[in-house]
Amino acid sequence: MSALADEQIDLQAEEQSGHEDQEEEQAPHTTLLKCVLIKNANHDELASHWVELYMASPEHALLIIMEFVVEASGSNYKIPKDAAMPFSYGDILLQSSLQYRSVSMYYPLITKTAEVFARRVVSFLEALLKAVYDIPVPMYNMFLQEVTGFLMACSESSVRPFRHTSTMLGLKMMTILCDLTSVDNELLKTLWIQMFNWLFVNRYQDVVDDIRFLCISELGLWFSKYPECHLEPHHLRYFFEALSDSSTMVRQCILANLSRLCRHEDLRTMCLELGCEFRQLFMNLSVDRENEIAEESLRVLTEFYRYSSEILSEDDCKVIEEFVFFANRGVAQAAAEFFVLRRKETEEAPFSQKIRHLLQFYVDRCEHEHAGYLVDSFWDNCEMVLDWEPMIKMLMEEQYPNLTEAESSALIEILTKGVIQAITGEIPQGRYTKDLKRQPKAGAQVKATELLAPVLPQLLRKYVDRPDDVINLLELPQYFCSKYYREINNQGQLEKLLDEMDILMFHQTSNRVLRRGAHTLSFLFKMERTHLHILQMLNSAVTNYKIALRTWQERYGLASSSSSTSSSDSSKTPKSRSRRLLNTLRLLCALYAHFNLSFGGLTESVLSSLKRVVRVRDMGKDGLPAEAVSLYLAAGYFSLFWDLYTFRKEAASNSNMDDSCAALKKHFEDYLFVTFEQIVSANNMSQAYSCLSFICDLFVLYGYQLLDSHHELVRSLAYAPTINEVEILDNFVLRHLFRTSPADLMKESNFLQLQVLRRSLASYCKLVAFNVIPPMRAARIYQYYEKYYAPFGDVLRCSMELTIKVNSIHYGMALFHTGMLLYQKIMDDNGGDSVRAAGSPEFLELISLATRLAETLSCNTSRNRNAMITLHKAGIMYVKESVPDRPTAAPKNLLFLRVMQMFVPQLLRQDKVKILELLQTIEQPALPSCNREEWEPLEAYRSALGAYLRRGRSDVWVAT
Repeated sequence: MSALADEQIDLQAEEQSGHEDQEEEQAPHTTLLKCVLIKNANHDELASHWVELYMASPEHALLIIMEFVVEASGSNYKIPKDAAMPFSYGDILLQSSLQYRSVSMYYPLITKTAEVFARRVVSFLEALLKAVYDIPVPMYNMFLQEVTGFLMACSESSVRPFRHTSTMLGLKMMTILCDLTSVDNELLKTLWIQMFNWLFVNRYQDVVDDIRFLCISELGLWFSKYPECHLEPHHLRYFFEALSDSSTMVRQCILANLSRLCRHEDLRTMCLELGCEFRQLFMNLSVDRENEIAEESLRVLTEFYRYSSEILSEDDCKVIEEFVFFANRGVAQAAAEFFVLRRKETEEAPFSQKIRHLLQFYVDRCEHEHAGYLVDSFWDNCEMVLDWEPMIKMLMEEQYPNLTEAESSALIEILTKGVIQAITGEIPQGRYTKDLKRQPKAGAQVKATELLAPVLPQLLRKYVDRPDDVINLLELPQYFCSKYYREINNQGQLEKLLDEMDILMFHQTSNRVLRRGAHTLSFLFKMERTHLHILQMLNSAVTNYKIALRTWQERYGLASSSSSTSSSDSSKTPKSRSRRLLNTLRLLCALYAHFNLSFGGLTESVLSSLKRVVRVRDMGKDGLPAEAVSLYLAAGYFSLFWDLYTFRKEAASNSNMDDSCAALKKHFEDYLFVTFEQIVSANNMSQAYSCLSFICDLFVLYGYQLLDSHHELVRSLAYAPTINEVEILDNFVLRHLFRTSPADLMKESNFLQLQVLRRSLASYCKLVAFNVIPPMRAARIYQYYEKYYAPFGDVLRCSMELTIKVNSIHYGMALFHTGMLLYQKIMDDNGGDSVRAAGSPEFLELISLATRLAETLSCNTSRNRNAMITLHKAGIMYVKESVPDRPTAAPKNLLFLRVMQMFVPQLLRQDKVKILELLQTIEQPALPSCNREEWEPLEAYRSALGAYLRRGRSDVWVAT
């Protein structure tokens, strides 16, 4: 526990001792509890003093202990000093409970410093039990009888503080007694079992989560001492029967104990017997919504299987193994541990035999892009996924039996994902873990480079006809150690790699392969030795495209008659011309995304081709293939991107740029004309989505940041979208991105569609995040934040976080309009009846949305301060300005305050005061002239603001 917590509890003890009431004024000393809670108090010395008092005055000393328990429970009741044995525990508890009638039932075990409090109290209890162990037996027996009797009586109390505190003390006392005594002491054994049957058995099913947790925790401690404790193996059933507990911490505690106790030789048989009986419950827990529970359950099942494989059926084993693809890393790695255990007999087998088990599993059960998940799952359980040398050997050489195509592809993907994760330390996208550390493996980059660089050209050549394999292999050089190729002995390997990639890029037709290849070339281009070779590739790509374009244009009579290529290509068929144009255009676009091809003067021809698409379609004629149009749209975007880059670079040293500036503006306008036409017509949805992304990205690229330039011509390029253009984009997003239900979007079959929609939404959100359009327009998008949280939540939240940094006041108004849009629709649907609207499912969804939006503001309340003040003020004024139907009626929009109430926790303390003052301007008529139900939102909102103010320094709710 931190020093701060210690200081808090000391302060609490000092304050308690400084506020004595009149009854305490006559007492010359502070209470035992306060002495115990003092920081660095000597509990052994306190226990010795108490024993001395007990030997001199037993009744008085026992009263002090009972008062210690009462005070530890949060009651200030002082037991009369003239109380004599036999003590009436019921009367003491009754009088103590009266102290709770006038104040909240606030007691130490539910405070922030509960852990420190419990630790000090238990420390004293342990010291006390040690101190009394050597006193005369009659006195010792009387002490145990009275103390345990009082604790057991308190544990039966209907008052939660007494029940909670006494259960904790009683259970801890049982644990300490186990350590102090032996099984042979029949008298103490009888007492211990009596307490077990009275305390544990009655309380392990208590309605209070904390009490049940205490019972299960101590049961685990007792069994950890088996057979020295006074339990029998059959008592393990208490763990298994409590597995269905509603409390996560209770179930987690049970599973952690079972995982450990199953290894205890004397308890293993009973654990396995009960595990078989409760097998289905464990399987259900392995898919629990609480990932910690699922992980622990899988680990327990693994331990059971380790000692008795018959405990799980083959179907159970398959279900468990498939959890290696689970999004939560802990669950996935627990499943991987089970997978390895099942194949333990192959540990001494050759690598090729062991890896085949994993490859077959991958082939049989792996789904889209799950290889990264598979590798990450085995990361800490199976070094095999990091044993790259034998993997490479298997890929280079023929195997017996031969690897199937599916198996070799799986091996390539596992190899690639393993290399990437080892070098970067990053876990696969989409997998989450409570451990935020991302540590690369020491020496992984050097090792991977030395193993793969010499053979990569051969691997590319061998698997050239398998696009997915080539994509994986092409990604590897991005992670190589660049200084490896600078060594004289290795420079030839770099040349071989470039030669192989040259052949591959000009013969491949797969867009995915070409894009990956271009990306890798951009990494290799950082090495000076590659410049000449790569520039030659770029020139060849541009030249080949121009030739193919000219050849294709001849078919439509668009090329010049003097073209030198006319006669030589006159024999080509229209189909072959289209195919050649497509192939060269694919390569051009792939390279254009990473390299500046402005030297080729491509912009004019690209835009001419795009404008021709619109004209030809208007005339009802055939034009470019659909894929070519998509590629030209991408090429147009890249052209405008690189042309702006080139213009800004040249403008720094050349003032005579007027013609270039005019041409760039014209190209920009032409491109907007084509892309907006694609969106409005929506004849091809794939192209329309791409156009949305290109337009939004260009609006950001040619946005207000250009106004910061020192050059007037650069500043003149800044473009502000018209209202009509923004509305076209708004309407397209609303009409198409939120058309499919969230559940359908999350289906595996819709994975590719979801990625397209996410890219489009992310591009649109850039307009808001980078202040291209007013944030308030985003209210129409933010209204889907809760409903579409699964497919789009991260995209929208990222937009919100960026937007609030740009202008927090505008963001506050965006949130207000988000709630208001939905609220007005709900009110209209319910005929303006606020009572009926409040009970509608749509209003509950609005409250859920407000709660979700409020969560985005919790991480930094100081930074978000202006946004919250703006939101609350706008909400109150919106309500205040709605005119009621009659003088005593509530404002028509008073229900909207229920929405505002969800954002109260995000207000700073001093701002709550101001908002509360503004709220007072909404005057509520005196009862009974008004309808209480109508005014309830105002009272609840006011109460929420006031309650947070009443929290005081601790800023925590008082338990009741």
